[in-house]
Amino acid sequence: MFTISPTTGSTRGTVIYLHGGGWMNEAVSQHWKLIQQIVVEASVTVILPVYPLVQAGGTAESVVPSVARIGERAERPLTLMGDSAGGTIAMSTSLLMKEQGLPVDLTVLIAPALDMRMENPEIDERQPLDPWLVKKGQLLLTEMWIGENGDDPILNPILGDTRGVGRLVVFSGTRDLLNPDTRLFVQRADAAGKQVEYHEQPGHLHVYPLLPTPEGKQARSTIVDAVRRTTETR
Repeated sequence: MFTISPTTGSTRGTVIYLHGGGWMNEAVSQHWKLIQQIVVEASVTVILPVYPLVQAGGTAESVVPSVARIGERAERPLTLMGDSAGGTIAMSTSLLMKEQGLPVDLTVLIAPALDMRMENPEIDERQPLDPWLVKKGQLLLTEMWIGENGDDPILNPILGDTRGVGRLVVFSGTRDLLNPDTRLFVQRADAAGKQVEYHEQPGHLHVYPLLPTPEGKQARSTIVDAVRRTTETR
């Protein structure tokens, strides 16, 4: 578990960052650059758990409760944040901690995988537009990750009750295979009375906030602002 803190001054809370990579790859340079920016510009400590990957036996059933235990001990205000597969872990952990009576202050989801079943018919329509993700491969990975828990409202976040989970900030590009489920998640949260700050970038790819583009740069600034506002209003 890595802990990254400002080199000067005091910290004003904690971010637990769950990196993406299909549950089978470790963090890459883009994750570390975003973490560094959050630490410096929001004056928070970032914890990066090195969670077990699926090829080493890592599953939602074992990883999510472990991340929740880290969150229980973390200095508040607490933000859960993740991209892609890490977004799944972040949202599942947020739902679990809410159920435990310890809701986090902010959950930031960057191009999250929110429905492990991938039954949304719009996904097949989106596939020709996505040069990165392939549905068949995603389903193989999600099966390894969630096993027989596809109907679990915590481990499969699309089924979860978002009421009481704290602020939600979500990012998605329209050329992302995961975009249809992200839209559906936001719609269901809105219908349940949960206002979600949703940033959708037309024509952009999976995890666009991590990419070296003007839109990615703006998204990263928005993420830092969301964390900073959480520490200032706590």
